Amino acid sequence: MKLYVKYLAGIVGLLYIVYGVLGFYNWLSTTFPLKISPVENFLAINIPSDVGASIALLTIGSTLMLSVLPSKNPVQNLSALTVGTILALALFALQILVITANLLDTIILSSVGEKTEYNILADVQRIEFYGGLLSLILMYFVIQELSERNLVKIRIFRRK
Repeated sequence: MKLYVKYLAGIVGLLYIVYGVLGFYNWLSTTFPLKISPVENFLAINIPSDVGASIALLTIGSTLMLSVLPSKNPVQNLSALTVGTILALALFALQILVITANLLDTIILSSVGEKTEYNILADVQRIEFYGGLLSLILMYFVIQELSERNLVKIRIFRRK
C-alpha cells in the first residue's frame, strides 16, 4: 500500500476516533448527572450525544488505524482498510438518507401549511458526512490496489 494512502487512512481513522470519544463524552454528560457540560462541536463539526453513533465511529476509526500499523502481511493492512472504508461509506449513506428524509419532511409539512424550519448544515456538518467524503477517496485507492493484485477485475483501473 502506498505511503500517502496510509497517511490518509491514518488521518481519517484518527478523526473517527476523536469524534467517537467526544460523542461518548457527550452521551455521558447528558445521560448521567456528572455536572460536566457537553461539547457542542469540534473543528466546526457537530458532535452527537448518541452512544450508538460513538460505537460506530470508534469501530470505523480503529479499523482504519489497523490498516496503518506495520504488519508482516500486507494483505492484513489492505483488508483492514477495505473493511473500514466500507463501514465508513455505509455510515455516509445513512447520513445521506437522514438528510433526504429531513428535507422531504420539511417539504411535505410546508406543502400542507405547517410552518417548518430546517437547517441542512446541522446534518451536513457531521463526521459521518465529511468522513464519508474522505472515505470515497480511500475507496478509490482500495479498488485500485485490489485490481492491481488481481482480486477485483475492473477495467477502469487496469493498466495496459
